[in-house]
Amino acid sequence: MLPTLAQADPSVSLPGFLALYAGALVAVTILLAIIAMVLRPLGAGALRGGDLALGFAATVGMWTLGYIAMMRPGLLAGEALFALTLSAPAVMGWLAARRGAASPWKVGVVSATVNLLVVGSLFSRDAGDVWREGLLWIGGLYGATIALSVFGGWVARRTGGPMESRAGSDPVNLFATVAASTVFLLLITGGLVTGLEEGLAVPDWPNTFGHNMLLYPISEMKGGVYYEHVHRLFGTLVGLTTLVLAALAWANRSPASIRWGATALLAAVTLQGLMGGMRVTGAITLSQASEDLAPSIAFAVMHGVFGQTVFAGLCVLAVASCPAWRESRAAVVRAASNPAVALMVILLMQLVLGALYRHLQIPSPDGGAPAQPKWAMHAHLSWSVVALAACIWAGIRAMRAGAARAASTDASTAAPWIGSKGLRRTGAALHGLVTLQVVLGFLALIWVLKRDSAAIPTLEVAFTTAHQATGALLLASAAMAWAWFLTVPAERA
Repeated sequence: MLPTLAQADPSVSLPGFLALYAGALVAVTILLAIIAMVLRPLGAGALRGGDLALGFAATVGMWTLGYIAMMRPGLLAGEALFALTLSAPAVMGWLAARRGAASPWKVGVVSATVNLLVVGSLFSRDAGDVWREGLLWIGGLYGATIALSVFGGWVARRTGGPMESRAGSDPVNLFATVAASTVFLLLITGGLVTGLEEGLAVPDWPNTFGHNMLLYPISEMKGGVYYEHVHRLFGTLVGLTTLVLAALAWANRSPASIRWGATALLAAVTLQGLMGGMRVTGAITLSQASEDLAPSIAFAVMHGVFGQTVFAGLCVLAVASCPAWRESRAAVVRAASNPAVALMVILLMQLVLGALYRHLQIPSPDGGAPAQPKWAMHAHLSWSVVALAACIWAGIRAMRAGAARAASTDASTAAPWIGSKGLRRTGAALHGLVTLQVVLGFLALIWVLKRDSAAIPTLEVAFTTAHQATGALLLASAAMAWAWFLTVPAERA
């Protein structure tokens, strides 16, 4: 295995990659410091964490619905999805009014600002006055998004009755939840790229066919180019989201563990993006010439595995930034043994085997189905038995610990019910997700094995992508179970 990966990546230079990563970290650190300094005074009243979180959430909803609509599901379905895309700012404006910790119009401003990432792709390349057209697009974007958000807030005030006051909630907690959702969507788009075997549809990076990635015309996003390019756009959104998350943690003076955890996740997302680029080019180059490019299988495997660990890390940060979790954790002098540690190791090994199986398939020279790496398939199937048993065992332990936590009457233990609920929910999630994962795994295997041509069946793509996404949720549930186990005192294990 290792010689094969090494031979496939002759142009990968580890020192060059590390130097590129170091330079990227310096740039990201400067941006982090600037944004944190800007957010600190704004957070005093002009722009709160809830405004940022719901604004980003509106953009994520718009991108998700637009992504599905661009997959051409049919005229009526496509038009309906585009109409639903406009509902995302309205829904978040409604939530802003209901929560009481955000302003609908500010949510619209944040959402429109984030959407500037893609507005450049909408410009007509034949326009005589690009600046005029750009101002029209940007003005329309801000006007429509703010109007929809304000409308949602108006509906909430007219029909929602008494508003819920959430002013005391942690904005970092809400933003971390939005960031984790964004990464999960990125994993799904990446799974579709791999399932459709379109990982190299765009030959260059960070450009797209020589264009600045954010200015690549939407009219040219067709077929595999669409899936690969939009995956990159989602990656850009994830990068911006984690950058703002880390800046928000520092600006709000969150606990040190949250600040440094968010910063570490930002560094991890930066690394993930570079690995995705090196997977395409295999070298540091802006060239589109095939002789200058050497796509890297090793980086493809690492990119797939590392993305799911980043998602799990953000889920843990969302748990740890919850005030109730911090109260429960502070009340525990010595935590009980944590069965989720072994489970995470087992699931990571299963994830690596699955990534090797997907990326080491060899295309057929005669137009048939790709050759499957049998050793990776058998290893993945065999280890799944271990993963299944570990999920069942850890789930039982979590639910039992949660029940014992709920039964506790020790008044000195802070927020015992919160820890109980978290443990029981993650335990149930482990059992439900592993059951679904086994079913999806067998369905994906059946469709992969019955394929007899280069044409990829739609159900194969659906099942393999769903299997990968469920695996990511399973690893994230194990990571969150680990966090909740930290609130269980050793004497009550």
